[in-house]
Parts: sequence; structure tokens; C-alpha cells
Amino acid sequence: MSITASAAARVEHNEVEFSANTIALLSALLFVVFYNVTFFEAIFGLVSVASLKGILFVANVSLVLWLFTSLVLSFIALPYVFKPVLSLLFFVAASVAYFMDAYGVVIHRMMIQNVMETDMAESMALLSGRLLLYWFALGVLPSLLLLKVKVKFGSVKLELWRKVKFILLTFIGCLALIMSMSMDYASFFRNHKNIRQMANPLNVIYAGLSYATTSNHPIVVKPIGQDAALSPFGKAQAKPTLFILVVGETARADHFAINGYNRDTTPLIAQQDIINFKRVGSCGTETAVSVPCMFSALERSNYSDAKAKAQEGLLDVLKHAGLWVLWRDNNSSCKGACDRVAYEDMQHLQVPDLCNERECFDEILLQQLSEKIATTNGSKVIVLHQKGSHGPDYYNRYPQDKTYFTPVCKTNQLQHCSQAEVVNAFDNTIRYTDYFLNQTIEWLKRNSEDYNTALIYLSDHGESLGENHLYLHGMPYSIAPKEQKQVPFFMWLSAGYKTANHIDQQCLANLTSKDYSHDNLFHTVLGMLNVQTQVYAADLDIVRSCKKAL
Repeated sequence: MSITASAAARVEHNEVEFSANTIALLSALLFVVFYNVTFFEAIFGLVSVASLKGILFVANVSLVLWLFTSLVLSFIALPYVFKPVLSLLFFVAASVAYFMDAYGVVIHRMMIQNVMETDMAESMALLSGRLLLYWFALGVLPSLLLLKVKVKFGSVKLELWRKVKFILLTFIGCLALIMSMSMDYASFFRNHKNIRQMANPLNVIYAGLSYATTSNHPIVVKPIGQDAALSPFGKAQAKPTLFILVVGETARADHFAINGYNRDTTPLIAQQDIINFKRVGSCGTETAVSVPCMFSALERSNYSDAKAKAQEGLLDVLKHAGLWVLWRDNNSSCKGACDRVAYEDMQHLQVPDLCNERECFDEILLQQLSEKIATTNGSKVIVLHQKGSHGPDYYNRYPQDKTYFTPVCKTNQLQHCSQAEVVNAFDNTIRYTDYFLNQTIEWLKRNSEDYNTALIYLSDHGESLGENHLYLHGMPYSIAPKEQKQVPFFMWLSAGYKTANHIDQQCLANLTSKDYSHDNLFHTVLGMLNVQTQVYAADLDIVRSCKKAL
């Protein structure tokens, strides 16, 4: 076929031909211009473009982002691979752009883990018309455009040379640009590290690779606390213990009235004889970190997902000690914390008044619990994992007849509501949690004739509600605001439990203003249940110092 005939055929089929490197450059330019609104908003908020130096710095950063994105894309510029992978990347980057633009989140490895461990119900709660628009405009349209393009590849030898040359030139270009303003780069990105995690799609590529390389190794779970047993004092008690641990979801401490909040969000538990700890920090800012960390013997300073998955946790140690352990879940699993104990998924049951076609409310966690404990003997530990205040659709977390603060934000598009409406919806979830916790305490009271009963409530992490234009949670811990890291924590002890365990409640009350964290949970629970084991650290047991001499 002649050159003229070939060109005519391409025109007839609306086909345009470019080299792989050209496609990489054009696609990178598309990413920089249309997928990085949040990235550039953050830079414009910190760099004055009223000065020539500020303008030059922004222009420099833009060029570096374009060249480095092109460099990264060049690695996937391979025959039969480039188009499908690039098309997928358009959709992924469109999703990332939406969540950064809408909620102010940043993308890091643990955020990818959250996505991988999120169930379908949670995913559906995040769907919106605006997200679909992002998918269409930034996912479908670029992919359709890509279909119209023919990627021209040469021989293997020629293509390898082109790729090496392209990578070297783009790398040298990036290096030269950075060195030309090296002092500005060093100062800016040292003080604003989170902005690097807003560069789309470089952020999701890096986070995805980091997750993939650390999450696909075979896991061998090392037993811990196999020496665990009830202490002689625990064995000598006249009645067994019935202990409930409520794992809260997305509840922030400063929205609990018992912690000084100026709205009446906790009217019921305020009337119970609780010991409320007001200064408690979480292990992480997302469920995927905080829940396994809470149940791990590892302290936050030494915690990693890989380490936690490679050894047993609190519930295993309790099981070794001979206690009956049950995890009831109204959330998206226990994130590995309950893998070797009895587990019940409660979130999709069909119980009138407690469930709807979408989900069940937290009261479902108490459904037929009395019948369940009647089938076993001895001391029992029950973990109730709430749906709690999980967003962004806070208005779905409580029955409508439990709406107290109005008007509420009735969409998952929080940025489209006033902050007052967002806070009202969130505070209604806290007030419903108050109702649920009160119901749980009352249930324990009804069982106090047969058991020494006790309860701990501790949330996994907090939540941003629009402060500094941030919503939801999951920010890297080092830069996360306190709203995502300060969590509510209290315990309720029946009179029988306090008497049997020689606990001085006034002593505990004197400790409530001290600093505690998720690190204390593992050892406090072991101490409260009189479990002896070498993995128990007495200095992290909050209650130990308030037990009268036995």
C-alpha cells in the first residue's frame, strides 16, 4: 500500500497515530491540567502568585509534575499493555480527583488498604451523581479519545533506545527544574509534606505499589500468650464475668457531651455510673489500622500492619485463658482482630425496626444476645463492632425517629451542605450511639445476678467535619488533625464486678484526666479479666493501680 493510500485509510477510520512517548507526554499533560485541582489549590493557598518568584515556583512545580508523570507513564508504554492500563488509570485518577476535591482526603498506602477492605455497602454509600460525572468526564471521555489513537511502536531495539532516551531526558529535565529553585523546593515540601500525596495519579500509583509489595506475602501467625490463664483470684470468684467491649466507629471525643461538648449528645450514658477518660489518642486514623492495633500487643510506636497480622492478638490470648469470646459485627469486618474466635456478621439481617433494605442499625448487635450466652458456661467476652458514625452518609446511621438535631445533611456530598447541617447529622449519630450504649449497659444490668458485668467503650478513630475544608478521616497520622485522632473512651462497672474485683471507683475517677491511648486497651482488658500471661504489661493497665490490696 502506498504512503498516500495508508494515510487515506487512517483518515477514513478517524485514526490518529502517535509514538508511545508522545502519548505519555499528552496523557501526563491531561492529568496535570484536569486531575490535580486539589493539588494546585493547596499550592496556591501557600504560595503568593502576586510575586514573580511565586509565579515561577508554581510554573516550575507544574513542569516537574508534567515531566515526572510522563516519565512514570513511559514504563507502561508497551505494546498491548499501554492502552488498557492507561484507560484504567484514567478511571482510577478520576476517582482520586473526586475524593480529594470533595472531601480533602489525601492518598497513601493505608488509604489503599481501606479501599481494598471496604465492603460493597460502604462503597455504595460513597456513590453520587458528581462521582459519576467525574468518571464520565475524566474516565470515559479520555478512554474514548485513546481508542481513536494508534500507538506507534518500532522494533524492540529501537523502542528500547527511545524509552531509555525519554526516561533520561525527562529525569534530567525534572532534576534541572528542581535544582534551579532547590531552596524553594526544600523549604516548601519539608513544611508541607502532605501536598506530595495530592499529586494525581502519582499518589495512587505509589500508594498502590507500596500496598502491593507489603500485602501479598504469605502470613504465618505467631502464637502469643499461650501461657494465659485465670489468676487464682479470678478462679476463686463466686460468679463468672460477662464483659462487653464496644468498638466505636468514627466517633470523635469532642462531640461527646460527657467530654464537655456544648450539645446534649450523651444524655443517657451521662446518667450511668461510668468512668470517662477524656484524653485518649487513637492508634490510626482509619479502621484498617486502628482496629487491629487496638487488639494488638504492639504499641503504636512499634505497630505495623505486617507485624500485627503475623502474631495473635488480645482475643486469642483471652481464648487461651479459657474465656468464651464472641465478635459481633455491624461494620465491614474485624480487620483480622477476630480471625480465630467466634464471629457473627449482623449487618445484613432482616429484623423489622432494626434493619432496612440498606443496613441494620447498631441495636442489632444486641439481638438474641441473651439466648446466645445461655448456651455457654464460664466467663464471657463479647465484642460489639458498631457502624457508629461512619460517613459520609451520617443520616443513614440512625433511625429517623432518633433525629434530634436539625436540619441535617441528607446527602453524601458533604461539601454541598452547610457545616451546621453536617455537624447536626454527625451529632445525631453520636446521640444514637448514646442510646445504643445505654441499652447495652441496661442489658448487662439485667444479667448482673448471674455475672459480674463490665463494659468498655472505645472508638477506633475520629472524623473531620469540614474544619480546614477536610472531611471524613484517613489522613496520614503525622499530619492528621486532632479531630481524627482524639477518641471517646469510658468504662462501666457493675456493683458486683467492683466488689468482686476490689476496685476503688474514686481512684479510677482520679485518673480520667490523664493521657491514654489505644495502647492501654490490650493490657487493661487482661487485667480486668484477671488473666495472667507474660505478654501482660502492668504499666499499661489503667485499672491495676485502683485495685485494693487483695
